[in-house]
Amino acid sequence: MYKLAIFDLDDTLAEIGKPILPENLSLLKELEKSGMQIAVASGKPIYYLCGLMRQVGLEHPALIGENGAVLQLGVDLPPRNFTIMKYSYNAKWSIELLKEKFAEKLPNMWYQPNQVGLTPFPTTDEEFEIIEQCIEENKDSIKDISVYRHIDSVDIVPSNISKYTGLEYLGKLLNIPPEETIAVGDGVNDYPMFEYAGLSIGINLQDEAAVNVNVSNVNEAINHILNMQKRRKVVILC
Repeated sequence: MYKLAIFDLDDTLAEIGKPILPENLSLLKELEKSGMQIAVASGKPIYYLCGLMRQVGLEHPALIGENGAVLQLGVDLPPRNFTIMKYSYNAKWSIELLKEKFAEKLPNMWYQPNQVGLTPFPTTDEEFEIIEQCIEENKDSIKDISVYRHIDSVDIVPSNISKYTGLEYLGKLLNIPPEETIAVGDGVNDYPMFEYAGLSIGINLQDEAAVNVNVSNVNEAINHILNMQKRRKVVILC
């Protein structure tokens, strides 16, 4: 029996920079009413997620920000349950070094206001190349970090932190084991939570072997989960 469904945000729950569609909001509420704990895991900062989910209208959403680095239960500010995951001094030093190196070559770069990691938003292919070059040039100095390149940004996070570790922490906090967890996502930073969850659902994932189920959009994903919930209730009643 599945008790926790966790969704990536960008290009999963919503297109990048777009709101969650009304029909999908309704499905999320229906899924929560079925008894499922709903969570969102993203590379975005926790307070971005908090502001977004405040508008959704769920009763008790869980939030995992910065690819697993920061976790919050509910959307209250200040939060009643808030955690910043532990990471090494080497990771912190490496992130600070890279930001310094980026600033030397890209002084007008905009950075996501993270609490742990570093997320620059390049606006051209040339800026992406400069960032990749800086990382390559300093590869012998930087330690304990992981790098995820996205369409519009680059996430640099401590290597001991991922959506796997964030989801693992959340599962223990809620007393929900991996086999009762469903993960839904579309990108490379979602693979860790696919690995953790008992059921993984990809959204237009190129590597279909990485998930149990691959669908074309989040509407299909939520309906798939709802149908499983309904079938389970029928079996119990019988």
